[in-house]
Amino acid sequence: MPRAEQKVTLQVLWQSADSIRVTPFKQGSVLESTVKASRVCPFHSALVADRARGILALLARANAGDRGLLGQLEEAGQAIYLDLLPAFLKEKLEEASARNLVLHLDRQLLGIPWELLHDGDAFLGRRFRIGRLVSMDQDSATLQRRMAGPLSALVVADPCGDLPAARREAEQVGRILEDGQVYGEVTTLIGDVTLRTFRDELARHDVLHYAGHAEAGDAKRGGRLLLKDGAFTTKMIDQLRGRVDFPGLVFLNGCTSSDDTARLSKDADPMGGMSGIAGAFLLAGVRHVVGTLWDVRDEVARRFAAACYKELGQGATIGSSLEAARLAIIDEHGEDSLLWADHLLYGDPTWAPAPVGGEAFEDSSVLDGLESRYRDKLLSPEAGTRLLAAAMLLRLGDRSVIPAIGRDMAELEAWLGGDAPQRNRRSAALVVQALAAAAGLSPGGPPDELPDVTAVRALYQRLVDA
Repeated sequence: MPRAEQKVTLQVLWQSADSIRVTPFKQGSVLESTVKASRVCPFHSALVADRARGILALLARANAGDRGLLGQLEEAGQAIYLDLLPAFLKEKLEEASARNLVLHLDRQLLGIPWELLHDGDAFLGRRFRIGRLVSMDQDSATLQRRMAGPLSALVVADPCGDLPAARREAEQVGRILEDGQVYGEVTTLIGDVTLRTFRDELARHDVLHYAGHAEAGDAKRGGRLLLKDGAFTTKMIDQLRGRVDFPGLVFLNGCTSSDDTARLSKDADPMGGMSGIAGAFLLAGVRHVVGTLWDVRDEVARRFAAACYKELGQGATIGSSLEAARLAIIDEHGEDSLLWADHLLYGDPTWAPAPVGGEAFEDSSVLDGLESRYRDKLLSPEAGTRLLAAAMLLRLGDRSVIPAIGRDMAELEAWLGGDAPQRNRRSAALVVQALAAAAGLSPGGPPDELPDVTAVRALYQRLVDA
């Protein structure tokens, strides 16, 4: 099994228009306790929003063909980094030695172009493989699709029937997906894709690639994907949360149809559309969303997606795959084009798809010994010992122990309590992970959170009904 890549994880929460709270997390598992260095820092929201609009305006000019804008982009990114971000946050970023950076952000902070902040030497998105995560409003984590190969993929292109370039993108992406080592069945829907078809197919695939119109929204309407007979909106995503197994990876090569002037107006959310859609997908259980800061040229969108899927299909992490795609755009169009700067990642950049077939025990005698050991512990008088033994057997593929977990559900619910000792919460994490893996899901969310009791009961019932 490959060694996990190192990463820096920061949580940045909105306190008010004048302040944010910054907390660094330890490297490690989802239940590692936070470093107790959280600070409330001054924040100039109006200035940040104005700077963000300036950066998007530069990207819009670059997309229209203007060159010679790299210096202006560096200056704009450095203005946010040096003048507007708190010293504590700058200090943590400058101290970081890992290549991967995970940012847990409140929705209000998604509009900051973090990837294009400039520290005086480099853009953060070139220095780090950045992944954004949306901090939960609720206190519990979501359950996500497990994403072990072979990954089934759904490609939706030109659903309204007026984007021939999207059709060419679908054909190229489809060929790469079919050739990748970690991909399996590929379903391609081109032209006249209805809302019902889209919704029905969504839950059946591990990967969604969308190449079509995307409308940028505002604070009340957080963006939507256009289909033949309607729009798939952030509200629909919220309504389907917990009822649909969303794909683990959503790649949005969306061409906006909204008014560019409105998007850059004084009162507009600089990234209201795509950040709203991405945030809704993440909160619904999608592991990773690839989106754009601004409109992308057809040939750049196609080239970027192709390079990313090719790397990912060979087992690379999602962060390094996006990095390779940016370098491919730079090689083809030059750094001064700024065309490399459009795409960004929501999700953990260190994730890589498990290889087809996954990891398995080669020595059957070792496997038999483990099963025998844990079966003996199923007879323990201690509910906690029985629970952990059943969880380990379930991880080894023995679904006959599911009722045993149900008999000790009260113990598991006690472990999930917010006041439970850290040791018990770690034990709960092991049981929940076993249940989720058996259901083809996995826990996801803030580093210190577990799914709540209601979600775990629903997960257990899902296995009972299977």
